[in-house]
Amino acid sequence: DIMVNNAAIGTGTPLLETGEDDWNRVMDVNVTGVFFGCKRAVQQMLNQPVRSEARGRIVNISSQHGMVSSPNNFAYGVSKSAIVYMTRQIAADYGDQHIVCNAVAPGKILTGRGGAAISESAIAYSNSRTPMPRLGRPSDVAKAALFLASDECTYMTGVNLMVDGGWMAS
Repeated sequence: DIMVNNAAIGTGTPLLETGEDDWNRVMDVNVTGVFFGCKRAVQQMLNQPVRSEARGRIVNISSQHGMVSSPNNFAYGVSKSAIVYMTRQIAADYGDQHIVCNAVAPGKILTGRGGAAISESAIAYSNSRTPMPRLGRPSDVAKAALFLASDECTYMTGVNLMVDGGWMAS
């Protein structure tokens, strides 16, 4: 079996402007949702036979903002760093039982959504930080998740796979 935890929200606010209700909503969706998804997936996978060197594979969608600041999106960045930790801990705790757990960390992905993240200045900044000659596409993230969920991924667990055009490398 494969479990992909992909739901996420943000507030678009810095620390001092993030209210308790907004904080709790982001944590409920981005952290608690992933926690329960992973917990249920591991429970199910432990009852399955090993096939293609795994009982099951979990792919969590984290973010580059789990490792670097997320300007004006404090709760989102904190939540994505929690996903990186959960991914590593599940991999360490259940790897010997043939459960694989990895994450995909998208960088700047042009999803078609509006807002401040696609303003002219935000795009210019992202282009200047990304060594590759373009920004990411949803298909770039999908292909990385597909690989981590596949039988081709037999000796990777606990990985937070950057799909960022080299942003974190530069």
